[in-house]
Amino acid sequence: VEVRLQTQQAAKLARIKPELTTALGQTLLLFKPGESAMADFTMGASRREPGRRANEVLHPVALRRMFYLQTTEVTNAQFRQFQPGHNSGQVDGNSLNQKHQPAVQVSWQQAAAFCNWLSAKEGLPAFYQEKNGIVTGYNSSAIGYRLPSEAEWAWAARTSGQAMLQFAWGDTFPPTQVVGNYADSSSAYVTGSTLNSYADGHVVSAPVASFKPNQHGLYDMGSNTSEWVHDVYRIPSANGTTQTDPLGEPTGDNYVIRGASWDHSKLKELRLSYRDYGQAGRDDVGFRLARYAE
Repeated sequence: VEVRLQTQQAAKLARIKPELTTALGQTLLLFKPGESAMADFTMGASRREPGRRANEVLHPVALRRMFYLQTTEVTNAQFRQFQPGHNSGQVDGNSLNQKHQPAVQVSWQQAAAFCNWLSAKEGLPAFYQEKNGIVTGYNSSAIGYRLPSEAEWAWAARTSGQAMLQFAWGDTFPPTQVVGNYADSSSAYVTGSTLNSYADGHVVSAPVASFKPNQHGLYDMGSNTSEWVHDVYRIPSANGTTQTDPLGEPTGDNYVIRGASWDHSKLKELRLSYRDYGQAGRDDVGFRLARYAE
């Protein structure tokens, strides 16, 4: 008889699965940023970087908590399990409403409510605190579903080994091959501005996972639709102290949007450090799920 003993911590970690499937069939992958070469990294962009905007202030962050991240954006079919009547709409006759397209025209509050609904469906503690249907805060110790923090999104989109990518495809602009869904030549009558000589085959949003995944196995990070993240929108302080696993303020008027979409083509927008903000639904903003592993 051979017996192998484990410490409590080792046994606990062994129970954490590398991949989860939600009650709706969504796949989430486990990430352990604290064990990576980029456990500590700098968010934002240098003032010398072409296309850099004033809200991309360089600031240090550290990620230590393990987290799960959905491999794709939440689809219309998945979101309609929560809101059966949801309509993502259309743009100049081009549907955004197909079941495998990302759910758009979803406000930040609706995205957070979806997270809590799915947590309840699976018997998980709610991450978002709600009162009369409005998010009033969050419980950082809860392992229920949530939106990815801005730092988690940046880590998952930008880190590659010991490097930080400038664009989803690398560090040169424009892309030399089809790598994602942006405003291409077929989108000219819808978006106006397009990527020259680029053709991804989709006028508006594409079905999720239509293109190759990124270096972490995640689809459409930085293309197809922009994405809500958890954090209240703020311009970071320069030269601040390192924040570990930052989540931001409990509530605010606007929330951060990260990544480019089918409506974007300019250098400034396609950079992975690009930050936008809002609170209402848009036809080019979707979201993906996250949750802490413990």
